[in-house]
Amino acid sequence: MRLLLTLWLIPLIIGLTINGCSPGPSEQTGEALYAEYCLPCHAADGTGDGQLAYLLYPKPRDLTSGLFKLRSTRDGQLPSDEDLFRTIRVGMQGTSMPSFEFLGDDNIQKIVDYIKGFDPGFEDEPRERIDVPEPLAFSERLVSIGEKTYTGLGCNRCHGDTGAGDGPSADELTDTWGYPIYVRDFTRGFYIGGYEPEDLYLRFVAGMSGTGMPSYESSLEFLADDEEELQEMLWGLVHYVKELESEKARALRVDPPDDGIIQAAYLDRDYNDLIDPNERHWNDAPLYTIPVSRIWQTVHDDAGIVNVRPVYTDTHIALHLEWSDGKQDASAFRVQDYHDAAAVQFSLSDNPGFHGMGSREKPVDIWFWRASWQMYVDKGISPDIDYAYGGRASDAVVDDFPEFIDEYTFLPGVNAGNPVSRYEVESPVESMNAVGPETTASRPAADQDVDGKGMWNGETWRVVLVRELTTGSDTAVQFNGGDPYWVSFAVWDGDAGDRDGLKKVSTWYRLVFE
Repeated sequence: MRLLLTLWLIPLIIGLTINGCSPGPSEQTGEALYAEYCLPCHAADGTGDGQLAYLLYPKPRDLTSGLFKLRSTRDGQLPSDEDLFRTIRVGMQGTSMPSFEFLGDDNIQKIVDYIKGFDPGFEDEPRERIDVPEPLAFSERLVSIGEKTYTGLGCNRCHGDTGAGDGPSADELTDTWGYPIYVRDFTRGFYIGGYEPEDLYLRFVAGMSGTGMPSYESSLEFLADDEEELQEMLWGLVHYVKELESEKARALRVDPPDDGIIQAAYLDRDYNDLIDPNERHWNDAPLYTIPVSRIWQTVHDDAGIVNVRPVYTDTHIALHLEWSDGKQDASAFRVQDYHDAAAVQFSLSDNPGFHGMGSREKPVDIWFWRASWQMYVDKGISPDIDYAYGGRASDAVVDDFPEFIDEYTFLPGVNAGNPVSRYEVESPVESMNAVGPETTASRPAADQDVDGKGMWNGETWRVVLVRELTTGSDTAVQFNGGDPYWVSFAVWDGDAGDRDGLKKVSTWYRLVFE
């Protein structure tokens, strides 16, 4: 059975009728598109103080300030229209600014035109584009020049001698608004303005307004004897910084799926084969590498990838997720512990809404796997003090503590019916719905229709999420004949303190079937 699938649903929670899935948002004005996709972070007036700003770091850009990080224009000038367009289309990996490529070029241009209305300087002030010359070819001589330039300009004061972002001034930097700055770690190979040499060239020449990264154009013009030496310094600096990248970082660098499409392959396997993340048949499934970025930057990796392999059978759909995580965090018994987790989010509307949990008009279906629940299932244990503090000493009988003794004192979550605090779970996956930020809710027990399994191998998590193609739930995505289905991904690193809205997320992609 080969399926061509389409999304249809009548979400009872809001009474919205869905009759198909189009390739992108319907015809909207720039103001409406901004309100749908930009306002939650950047606010209605563009000042960057949106509803979700408290969850984001660095903070959303104040679009009225005239200060933009990514520019191809001279120091102190506003970005070009092309700069704004590219930032919205590509996003800024390693920050909370995702790619909005799925909106389509026409809609992105509408947003650009609307954003320019926040600052009259876009109409009144000159914007001179920097001409990027043909890159000088890599050579050891050029790298040596770049190393001297790196030190001479004081780049190591912030980025460190090895580029790890640990220079002596790194902890002292603040942006224009007074927020501390996490200095970019060049060894990780993630640059918010792009990976290409031309992208780095522009960062060195244009600087990044509002941050501690200045333009070095005038400094290098002063140091260089002529234009040839100037270009050798600039391209040498580019090549030197690229040489600071680790081999692991280079291996992780990938491009997202072409046209934002993820294609599920038909697989003639039974349920037991699907549920095992280590089954060899997964190696034959199509592989898509999805960039994810942490919405609150920390000293941990702020950008990464999730490898996604989607398949389906005559009766089920399965998604295999794999991502790097050097420490297994599966215990969430204590308040100071956070667990690793992963989620897949499906839009329940014909066009995807805001990727941060949708909206009332565009709700979402979420499949949420928890490492702690996986441990409960695998080991047959319950989340209690006896497990969390197994080596403790006590002067009382504790065999039935805390399930019996002072239960209401020590287990408020259990007694309040909080699904995260439940003692017994049949599956490590929770089926959830959301109709906007801060509205995530578990579905009733009868609608907990997703199963899964996760395994950690010491370096990576491998997680499989499995569900029947169609269910009896009116608040779940139904895979029943047509495509595409809008899908996005998220992962949590417990060791980094990730929980709730603090996570690494992707933008929307279109899931289609063979």
